Order: sequence, then structure tokens, then C-alpha cells
Amino acid sequence: MDGGKPSEPWKGKTMNDNDKENEATTGRCENCGSETATQDTLQCAQCHVTLCESCVETCHDCGDDLCPNCYVNCQCGETLCHDCALPCSACERMLLCSDCADRCDVCDDPLCHDCEYRCENCDCTLCYDCVYDFDDDYAYCSDCWNSRRQEPCYADSPCWLKMQEHKHMLTIGLEIEVNGEHDQSRLKESPLIAGWCTDLSLDDEGREYQTRILTRENFDAIDGLVRGIHIESAEPDKAGGHMHLRRTNRQTPSRWYWALKGLSDQQARNLNMRHTSNNRWCELIHGDYAGKHTAVNGCHANTIELRTFARWDETTAHKLIPALEWASHMWRHFESHDLYQLKTADIMRESARSAYQTPRTTPAMRLSARKEA
Repeated sequence: MDGGKPSEPWKGKTMNDNDKENEATTGRCENCGSETATQDTLQCAQCHVTLCESCVETCHDCGDDLCPNCYVNCQCGETLCHDCALPCSACERMLLCSDCADRCDVCDDPLCHDCEYRCENCDCTLCYDCVYDFDDDYAYCSDCWNSRRQEPCYADSPCWLKMQEHKHMLTIGLEIEVNGEHDQSRLKESPLIAGWCTDLSLDDEGREYQTRILTRENFDAIDGLVRGIHIESAEPDKAGGHMHLRRTNRQTPSRWYWALKGLSDQQARNLNMRHTSNNRWCELIHGDYAGKHTAVNGCHANTIELRTFARWDETTAHKLIPALEWASHMWRHFESHDLYQLKTADIMRESARSAYQTPRTTPAMRLSARKEA
């Protein structure tokens, strides 16, 4: 002993002194209870408990050390701290890491793969609230939706107020599909066009144009518009034309079925119709008046739709006025007879007669129709 101090450091210490020194140089893992050298212990970044290396988990996104009580697992199995775990903003069930979370490109909300939508046009990511509109279950963002369509406002048609006052006034609307490259500006800027859109049945450059509500006064103008439609396409016949006629109590799908049934093959072709050629887009089936594959569609509340027409452009424009005249005549014929006053044979006969006498049909067209009659 030197100066009253023990010559060996361990001598003179009590058991409690040794325990305190051991505690200072080791740490107990709160998870498994094992003793680990202090320099080898880790601390949970969330609750600050001591952990051994075997019990610690690391956050995939921020790299923090975590105890088993302070982490969650992403759907992919990665470990996440509570600060980094992103709940899906739509279902709130999925907790997502940065690799698995998609972000809505509009509002930046996190989304799981099950809840995200993709814009059909630009492929941007969208949450449900930021989908601007759906078309046949395809989602679109606002920019792409507005660039691919203009919704028609038929109340802007000059005849709108007049037709509200005259319930038996004939009005007609056309849907003009164009498949391929064409002068879109000419059609979009025409005062005869109320709206336009793309269509999944058409190529990328294809468009469908909806006319405003037309009366006989517009026949020459719409004829001129159609004559100027020039198309560059290898498949122009993918397009078709639809005619909407004002619906009244006397305008029924079955009456229009018999009107189409009364036309011969040649008469139908003269009017640019396809229902006599077994075209799958306009099948003429008695009693089947609903959907996109019927020649007569009676699903619209305000119009009867004839879907039988082929494309309208410079190659078929000479048939447009005859088709409009025939439809106008049959509409007035139906309007002048109460329901059940006309027999099917009478309707078919009147339809064929009207098609033969339609103004602007050429002598050759009338001769071919006479040979078939």
C-alpha cells in the first residue's frame, strides 16, 4: 500500500462497485436482454431504448435504427419507421416505402398500385379525385381530356329556342367520324360543329365530330363541309356516320327498322348505308334497338339514332343530301300517322319509294334501284 491506497486497483472495491463499473462498460438490450459492450450497442431513433446489433432494424428510407415496437413493414417487406411509412391516400390500408409509393401527378398524394389510375393518353399517375373524366373505363387527366374533346352544347344551336316551341319540328344531328390525317382545324372551327372527340375505334389522328342541331336550311352548308373533308389514311373505312333524328311519340325504333328494311341493297348503298352488307357495326335485327352494333339505336331520350351510315367525306358527300332528304321524308311520314296506323308493308313501300324519288340522286342511281325493285 502506497500512501494509504491499494497497490492493485481491484483491491478494496466492494461488489456494488464492480457492478457499477460493468454497467458503465456494457449495455442491456431491451429486446432480448443480452449484455453487449457499450460501444457495440445501438439506440432506437424513435423511443431511444438500447438494442444489440441482432435486434435492431433499419428504416429503408431514412436509415434510422429501430426497435421491434417502432417499425412497420411496407407491402414489399421493407422496414419503415413511422415517419417514413406512407399510407395510401385512397385505401389507407397500404403502408408504402419510397420505392412502392406512386404519387399523383396532380395533387402529389401517395398511392398504392391498386388505387392508382393512369391517364390513357399521357400515362401520368392519378388518384381517383384527380381523374378528370372516364371514357369506357379509361381515365384521363384534365389536360388530355380537354385536348381530345370538346363537349357539344346543343343549346347554342340557332334553332334551339324554336324547336322548344314547336314540338313537331324536324331536327337532325350528324356524327361524322374521320379516320386518318385531315384538316382538323377546318372542322373544329366550323359553326356547324358543336363538339368533337377522339374515339377508341379510330386511329390516333382520327376524330369524331358532332354537328349542332340542323334543320333543312343547313343541308347545303353541311354538304359543303363534308365535301371538303380530305383524308390521308390506309383505313378510311374504319370510320362511320350516325344520324340523330328528333324523337317524338310517333318516332319509334321499330318504325325506323321497317324503313331501313324496305330499302334494297342498291338503294341503301345510294344513301351511303351499310346495314344490307352485314356490317357488324350496324346490324339490322328486329327488336334489337340498343347499343353500338345496331342499325337503329333507340337508347337516346331525345333522338332516334341511325348508325347505318358509312364514312362522310369527299368520296361520299354526293350521297349526303339524298340521305338527309330520305330521312326527312320518312320522319314526316311517321309524324303524320298515329301509332299503329301504319302497317309494316306500308312503311317499307314508302321508304323504297322515297329513296327512289329523293332529290339529287343521279339517273344512274335511280336506274340501278329500279332494276333491283
